Amino acid sequence: MGSKRINKEQQKEVYKGNRKSPYPPKKRKRRSSVKKKQLQRSKKNKRMEKNKRAKRANYLETIAFLIFAILCINFILNYRAHFVDGHSMNPTFQNGDRLLIHKSKKVERYDIVTFEPKDEPGESYVKRVIGLPGDRIVVKNDRLYLVEHLDKNVDLSRWIDAGVLPDSTVVVRIAQESILHLLSNVEEIPKDHYFVLGDNRSNSKDSRSIGFVSNDQIEGVVTFRFYPFNRFGFVH
Repeated sequence: MGSKRINKEQQKEVYKGNRKSPYPPKKRKRRSSVKKKQLQRSKKNKRMEKNKRAKRANYLETIAFLIFAILCINFILNYRAHFVDGHSMNPTFQNGDRLLIHKSKKVERYDIVTFEPKDEPGESYVKRVIGLPGDRIVVKNDRLYLVEHLDKNVDLSRWIDAGVLPDSTVVVRIAQESILHLLSNVEEIPKDHYFVLGDNRSNSKDSRSIGFVSNDQIEGVVTFRFYPFNRFGFVH
């Protein structure tokens, strides 16, 4: 029994009538469900990582802003500027220097402070603290002898007469009679008061002429010089 040979065109015509193709349909290349899930998971992880980075950046920006704001508030509350007018603090400060004052810093011996003198409201002096509350004082002739941390039972006048003085003794000449009379009745610097001097002793209006400076008069402790730039830096 002989088999009929049908060419391809005939096969197409036969199957065309039956709406079938003589050839098996081409298989489309599809990713497996596992690969799809992996791809979706990878995209999701990338989105999550991107969101995390954005949140982290926002968090760091917020922290930086808060730190900056706190520093600004602290600066405004605790510091102020001072302009040096005069030569009473030469050579430490020159006329025209710009200083930074720490308003809440505790005053210690030899600190440089600014204060408002009682007889000149609105003015601001800059001087060095020589005597602290509790320091002993003796006035002899026109000189003031100031000794730190000396027992009250010690007769400082005898030491002065004998020419034997502690190493910490500060000897200051007082020219103004009213201040000399005032200090001659004082045995020690009162509580919350200070004895201040200008570094340029020959050209300074200080405790030798205005008396003690009270804590309420003090504006702050000089900590920094920001002008001129060639002397820019901390003050000691």
